[in-house]
Amino acid sequence: MDKPENQPPANEAPDALEPARKAIAQADAIARKDRTAFAEAVKGFEEAITLLNAPEIEESDSKQHLLGWAEMGKANALSNSDTKDGIEKAIAGYQVAIKHFEQIKDKRESHKADIAAVWGNIGHTQSRVPNKETMEQATDCFRQSITLLEQLPWKETPRFQHQLAATWLNLGNVYARLSNPQKPAQRTIDAYEKALEVIEGMPAEEAPVGALIAGIRASLGRSLMWSAEKSHLDLAIASFDETIRVIAAIKEKNDPRLAIEMGSAHANRANLFSRLKPTPETVQETIKSSEFALKIAEPNEKTHLVAAEISLSARRSFCHAFGMLIGNQKPEAQQEIHDKASDLLEDGLSLVKFWEQKGAQGLRQSAQHLFHLGCAFYCTQQPHFLPEFVRDNLNMESPDQVMRQSAEKTVEEAVARIEKSDSPKPEVIESLKSVLEELKKTAEPTQ
Repeated sequence: MDKPENQPPANEAPDALEPARKAIAQADAIARKDRTAFAEAVKGFEEAITLLNAPEIEESDSKQHLLGWAEMGKANALSNSDTKDGIEKAIAGYQVAIKHFEQIKDKRESHKADIAAVWGNIGHTQSRVPNKETMEQATDCFRQSITLLEQLPWKETPRFQHQLAATWLNLGNVYARLSNPQKPAQRTIDAYEKALEVIEGMPAEEAPVGALIAGIRASLGRSLMWSAEKSHLDLAIASFDETIRVIAAIKEKNDPRLAIEMGSAHANRANLFSRLKPTPETVQETIKSSEFALKIAEPNEKTHLVAAEISLSARRSFCHAFGMLIGNQKPEAQQEIHDKASDLLEDGLSLVKFWEQKGAQGLRQSAQHLFHLGCAFYCTQQPHFLPEFVRDNLNMESPDQVMRQSAEKTVEEAVARIEKSDSPKPEVIESLKSVLEELKKTAEPTQ
């Protein structure tokens, strides 16, 4: 979230305000380091507010500025609680911060940018509430912020230019969430392109600027990657390519979020190519980007959930590409591809299990997709191992019904294929039929 500048007018002595400054700085450091430590951060900002409201502190522009900063910081921390109560209190706190900034008599351009930052943070907070009405309200807040920033000399002031571009990005993100993924709204594309237009000319090799440009490009790609229009898909691929190029050109890549953005861009690029009409080029591009994404994500896939999500997406795309390749290969190459795909799929399913045991949500669809691909690979390449794969990766007592149905259909297909073959193997058929009976027993009754 945006932060206001903390520069008091030069003609005012800061001594009486110094304890409050320190309290704000300490609380801000806590909030930046660990967003889950919001309660501790809130206490720090409240301490600063108490110090500033002490009777011995005279009224001044510096006092109003610090009060606005403290209220804004407190609201940011409350917003990080991700609770309904916290979000409501955060929005109320932002309104108080605006009042303090507006009471500054000697208004500077930076103070107007502070007010714009508060409106942007209100939009951030409202966009966390997943309903259409609240997200539409968030777009109004971002537009209010944009209106204020566009009144400033943003073309000559890097801080304002960066802030304005980021606000257009945030507006585009909310528009994207309000759109049908298969029919992206033009206003979404326009917002991202406006963000790129604003940031143009700033030094992309510097981390803060490069990260913002990469974020805009990546967001544009994500907003278009499920579109039904080819022109949108082409633009999405170009956007991910540009994301990768921009991050690679950044001089100092100390921020770990840059690696995550790079891995995500490669994973999304692979996903896109895996869904295009299969050609030697699209298959190779899928494999190339999947390998890059996995190389980036695997080291952290058990410590960072986002890295796990990137890893799972890359594994799916990798195996889709292998599925396109395997039929045209010699037996030895087919075996090698199958072994690699099996490892990718089974490790991916284990990764989902690892995170779900830790309480993570939202990975079930990845598990279903990986399981379906695994069933398909074993059905065509090693049907004698299909029962083992099903039992190892499906809770046979209380199975995921999507996975159970996929397994039942694939096992039936495997039985039919073997029975029609020139040399049917009774022991394999018996093993498949045994697991098929287990699957049917756990089917949920149809309504």
